[in-house]
Amino acid sequence: MDQIFREDIVWLDQEFESQESFYREIADRLYKKGLVKETFGQALIDREAVFPTGLKTETFEIAIPHTDVEHVEEVFIAVVRFKTPIPYAHMGEPGIKLNAKFAFVLGIKDPQKQVEVLSTLVKLISDEDTMKALESIQSEKEVSDKMNEFFAENM
Repeated sequence: MDQIFREDIVWLDQEFESQESFYREIADRLYKKGLVKETFGQALIDREAVFPTGLKTETFEIAIPHTDVEHVEEVFIAVVRFKTPIPYAHMGEPGIKLNAKFAFVLGIKDPQKQVEVLSTLVKLISDEDTMKALESIQSEKEVSDKMNEFFAENM
């Protein structure tokens, strides 16, 4: 599963009014690139309501929104760095609220790969040096290169 991060699906310093507006906008962008079906945005919203995707490390709060494979056309992971963090409920403890600085939007076609991808992402967000680099990089290409390199080494 190489090169699942692409420069054209990295969005830096994005501003959204809410989690729902973020999901609708990102789903629309991904749909226009042929990566997801029209149902993807609503599927993200529906799934997040039942299974929150916020995670916290010592340094960063992030979200890993994803949904079922039938809403995905092509494998991808979109990287979004928020200008203003977006509130998320914690994945393991929905009562805990987080302010996500990043979202890694998953488009997985093979459900068997989802656990491996999620565990590699958890390893990534726990890697303080990599996350600090992602926080400061100003080039979409550099972000996608860094992410692909990390996944090649760790998956």
